[in-house]
Amino acid sequence: MALPLTLIRVVVLSTSILLALIDMALAAAVTSTSTQSFGVYFPYAALAIAAAILTFLTLPAMIALEISRPGGPTSMIIVEISWLFFLSLLWLATGADAADFNSVGFWFACGRPELQGSVDIGACHEISAIEAFAFLNWIILLAYIGTLLVMSLAAASRKHTGVWTSSVANAPFGAPAPAVNLTPMSHGGQVAGVGGHSAGYSAGNSVQAGTVHV
Repeated sequence: MALPLTLIRVVVLSTSILLALIDMALAAAVTSTSTQSFGVYFPYAALAIAAAILTFLTLPAMIALEISRPGGPTSMIIVEISWLFFLSLLWLATGADAADFNSVGFWFACGRPELQGSVDIGACHEISAIEAFAFLNWIILLAYIGTLLVMSLAAASRKHTGVWTSSVANAPFGAPAPAVNLTPMSHGGQVAGVGGHSAGYSAGNSVQAGTVHV
């Protein structure tokens, strides 16, 4: 089970990096247009650039460290879930802010084509693309986080308490619960004692030395 999830992890993180690259390019284009046309920049564009930079700085390192040092602190499942959840919130905020900006339609006259010039039309398309790719990045990361969390909880319920500090590659997702060592009982309710002797309980709850049967 760990091998498919490892492959899914690489695909998800690589896709997130690609979407972040697209979003950053779109946000940079909108920022360039807005500063030239109005002398301002918009919060959703700045947030998209910031989220993309954090994605670029961390996700490639997470992929590389999982391959080179799968047992390192940055590869721990609890660290990965926490950081990816934070990134997903940034992308959610980016998409929501871009959607709100697009719905207002004041800047670039988005939603009012009769008032738009060619620059406005291009900017509105870029804003819609920022919104779409940001939400897509959020959905992909959240789906992976949910899958990883469910599998980790399932492993922890099987007494694999160290799953949270292990890496995805080494996590015991498909491993059965560890065997419980029980003290063997001899016939007659006697328990093996120290030094090869057996000890039994009499009717008066006193311990009596037994005999060793060969």
